[in-house]
Amino acid sequence: MADTSIQALHKVHTATNDVLARYVTVIDRAQPRMVPVIADLAALHRVHAAALQAHLHTLGHDGQNDTLLRGKVHTVAVTVRDSAAGLEEGTLTSVERGERALQGVYDDAISYLCVAQDRGTTALLEAQYREIGKKIDRLAAM
Repeated sequence: MADTSIQALHKVHTATNDVLARYVTVIDRAQPRMVPVIADLAALHRVHAAALQAHLHTLGHDGQNDTLLRGKVHTVAVTVRDSAAGLEEGTLTSVERGERALQGVYDDAISYLCVAQDRGTTALLEAQYREIGKKIDRLAAM
């Protein structure tokens, strides 16, 4: 597998870990109706991150440090902003936007991997992409 294919996989893993870090941070301050939604998404991304890391491992790479500074900055901002109250109702829109942005990272990686003809990694990412899409559909229907 070419280095650029590995980089595409690392980008998806990093973005997944970033979204997961945000959810772990906000769940304690979320409105009660949002807690199960965020917990469900966090569980999905935890499974995806583990599968991505395992796939990287089979390719001889380590995904242990695939995180973004942005996720850490967001964590601090959320903690400061929402320390005294629950998250506002706009959280649902924000969550949906975050999920769509994550799908964009998957789109880019899948497009590249299809050209690179990495069918195994493409299949993994396409399956995860579809699962995220189902969650987005549910968010949009709320």
